[in-house]
Amino acid sequence: MVFGKGIAKGLLTVVKHVRKEPVTVEFPEQERDIPPRARTNLVWFVERCTGCSTCAQSCPDGCILVDTEPREDGSFLVNRYEIDFRLCMYCGLCAEACPYEAIQVGGSYTNVVTNPNRLYKDKDDLIELANEYLEQHDWVYPNGQQAVQQTVHPEERRQHH
Repeated sequence: MVFGKGIAKGLLTVVKHVRKEPVTVEFPEQERDIPPRARTNLVWFVERCTGCSTCAQSCPDGCILVDTEPREDGSFLVNRYEIDFRLCMYCGLCAEACPYEAIQVGGSYTNVVTNPNRLYKDKDDLIELANEYLEQHDWVYPNGQQAVQQTVHPEERRQHH
């Protein structure tokens, strides 16, 4: 026979899979189920953040900016928190480094944009994304813990700046 063992094995694999259902998902009409802890988008929860900036220090891409100022009680006020998703490689090192799990992996994977500048998210954008995530997931963080149901409105955020 002219055919080798490799070709015969390949043809056998093709025959096995001919009768199986296709696994292709027609995105965006259908969204596939993904594990809750999949390395999709990052979600930052302001209510958990202490402003320690270990996330920014652990980021190999340098895409996280944290600007804080000390309060009288010794804690930090987070003035700016920004993530440049144009640079982010979604490695999750920031989430691993955060001692308070203020930044977690598991957000939406449907953040496709036509203008790359829209991938730069400031504090207000990140709070809005986190609130959307919590509302869609019954106020449960990606790590499985129950979140405190609170919504920070844009006019309240402006008062704190």
